[in-house]
Amino acid sequence: MDPQLRSPLRLKARERAAASKDMLRGRLLAPELLRAFVAVVECNGYTPAAQFLHRTQAAISQQLARLEDCTGIDLFEKPTRQLRLTEQGKVLLDYARRLLELNNEAMDKLRPGVVSGSVRIGATNLYATTVLPSLLARFSELYPAIHIDLQVGVAEDMQRKLGPAFDLTINAFQGGEGNGLLLRKDPVVWAVSTNASPHHKRPVPLALLPQGSLLRRWAQEALASAGHPWVVVQESSSVEVLKASVSAGLAVGVFQEATISPVADMRVLTPEEGFPKLPSSEMWLERSSRELPRGANCLYEFLLEQLPPWVPE
Repeated sequence: MDPQLRSPLRLKARERAAASKDMLRGRLLAPELLRAFVAVVECNGYTPAAQFLHRTQAAISQQLARLEDCTGIDLFEKPTRQLRLTEQGKVLLDYARRLLELNNEAMDKLRPGVVSGSVRIGATNLYATTVLPSLLARFSELYPAIHIDLQVGVAEDMQRKLGPAFDLTINAFQGGEGNGLLLRKDPVVWAVSTNASPHHKRPVPLALLPQGSLLRRWAQEALASAGHPWVVVQESSSVEVLKASVSAGLAVGVFQEATISPVADMRVLTPEEGFPKLPSSEMWLERSSRELPRGANCLYEFLLEQLPPWVPE
């Protein structure tokens, strides 16, 4: 090699080595802190982020405080409860997402034959208790390294969290409002005990799912339109608890007809008894519009194969 060329090449090599050493001396952004930061932004709050990451809210707050101390910036504008990113916070968010993606990409390259990770799925009580358990058990046999977090939710809450907190949902919608794969249609009915008459009381005592439930909203709107005052005497996220209250004669319930058809001591109330007909509900399997991790894609494809789409009779 020409001696005149060798010197510049050696200089560049020394510069690269020096830059590499400087990089090693720099402060590192811990992936756990970045993950907590991104979760708070995407879940729109400390509490939902803590639930998503299976941590306490205090732990998430501490991780964000450490990240601010490490970077020397404020991530959110004051007051922090409004969760408005500062300009520097917006810059860090972009880098945080890219760094986490690189981490996942590296793990996939190192273990190309193993699909791992965590999948968050929200489902209605009907699917979470009767349909999904056996399917998820079979899926876990195929993909033992994938952790599945199944949560029972109500319609409005699950729809809001699809993307920020859930990768997939099986959710209830009014006819024509769902997206994804339509799984079934079910009549929604008023139900009462065969041994009691709480439907004659005024206000009408109701046993309902929490706020955000589609069935709860339909029931309250229907009674208001009919001019019947009502009061919630039993609220629970468990359909079994609500069925027990209705069977005991405590209240009137609102259920998908398939949920109560096997129950011998409950009957359906009719419009002739003053209870208006309710809309039918539709169940839809939907995936988040954001890019899903490999594990979530695997579960989605599995459910597409195992859950047949609804076909009109």
